[in-house]
Amino acid sequence: MFVTTWLAYGAALLVSSRDLFTRVLFEEGDAATVSIQVLAAKDFELLVGNYSRVGFHHPGPAFIYVQAFGEWLFYDILHLVPSPWNGQAIAILLLNAAMLALALSIVYSWYPSSMLIAGLGGASLLFFTAYRELISHLWFPYVYFGPFLVFLIATSSVVAGRTKHLWIAALAGGLLIHGHAEFLFFVPLLGGIALYLVIWRWKLEVATRDWRLFGAVVAAFTFPILLNTIVNFPGELPKYVGYGGGHGIHLPWTAAAYTVQFWGPNLVLALITFVALFTLVTVVARGQRFLQVGLAFCAATVPLMSIYAMIGIDQIDEAYIGYFSYAVPLFMFMLLLIGLTQRADWLKYAGVGLLVIGIAVVAMTNSLVNRRHEMVGVPAALESMAEAAGDRAIVLERRPHGAWAEVVPLVLGGARAGLRVCSDDAARMELLVTAEFVCTAEELASGMRFVVARKDAGEPVGRVVGEIGQKSGSQRSWVTAVD
Repeated sequence: MFVTTWLAYGAALLVSSRDLFTRVLFEEGDAATVSIQVLAAKDFELLVGNYSRVGFHHPGPAFIYVQAFGEWLFYDILHLVPSPWNGQAIAILLLNAAMLALALSIVYSWYPSSMLIAGLGGASLLFFTAYRELISHLWFPYVYFGPFLVFLIATSSVVAGRTKHLWIAALAGGLLIHGHAEFLFFVPLLGGIALYLVIWRWKLEVATRDWRLFGAVVAAFTFPILLNTIVNFPGELPKYVGYGGGHGIHLPWTAAAYTVQFWGPNLVLALITFVALFTLVTVVARGQRFLQVGLAFCAATVPLMSIYAMIGIDQIDEAYIGYFSYAVPLFMFMLLLIGLTQRADWLKYAGVGLLVIGIAVVAMTNSLVNRRHEMVGVPAALESMAEAAGDRAIVLERRPHGAWAEVVPLVLGGARAGLRVCSDDAARMELLVTAEFVCTAEELASGMRFVVARKDAGEPVGRVVGEIGQKSGSQRSWVTAVD
């Protein structure tokens, strides 16, 4: 079942974004910062995750190693894509497909019906039509959705009695913790509840093999975090104590509204959906162990999300921090469909029809297309700077600081082209370009200086040698030589 569903989801995602195989793409902003880390990951030197706007790196590099593998396999080795980022994109799309396949495979172990799985697949496609980019975008706040869905389903399965899924819960939890510091709150609490119920409350029998697999997965995800703590003592972990920027606690109703927003297009419909799903699933879950435990884990996740919103989010208007929680209503929809088919067996035959509808809607709406911000002007600007600098290092200054989103792609492009391009401001740019691409004192003294200045900041300073900016949108920057 896993291979079949993985291939189906993977094919849907890759066909929808087939331009990845033909179109040259240059990253901008956040995507370029991750690609700089990919360079380190390809040499097995990366020990931390992507940067956070509050001044640290997230716990682990797992997702970035997935992207590095994709760049290495699809671009470097197989030459299936025309630019490095495309290979990264394919790897993440296939990872998302694998997460969805794992989720459905766990359900299939409880309810071995291909018709049911087809219906759940169709329902998921309709869900992704309503909430686009959850499985087709490479921005990490979207990428956490798949592992969190698997984590909820796997922990529910374990507590319901299928302890063979312990390793899947560990895999999903490890990915989440590596991805974002917020999951140091959610995964230990929800995972701890599961282990408490399995080991101490209900004393379920767990096979030695299951414990060994669980331990091996946990050890694999713990190793880079531990190694970074030792090599770069004290590492990133102490920085998470003040996660959220030292903000005050948000009001309970503000946190509740933040939590509920992921259940519908507006607050009223979200509340209706929230109440209806919990009511209906409570009814259909009676007598169904997996459904009851799944409902309980969803119910536990909601207040945890509100608590985290109160104490852990500095800017409560930033919805992206909670995108992963879209997994909760999707899991609830899945539980409802499973429960209905168990009470009315004939409904499972509607699964194929639901799948056909889901595929048709996705095809008509292009809801699985990979949408991204692209940078234009990188090759031409690099060529002009290299010609002007000669053998000297290319030193980049940004005006204002927001122009870092254009500086990072130039640094990345230089690294890929074998040019020494570095940023002049270690205090503010090391987090974004890593220490390797911050200019040394010697480079600052002897390199050729260029300014990357936003056009809306005024007239260019120095001689214009290039123009760079997002492909879509009016934001553009001059690249000027000032020496």
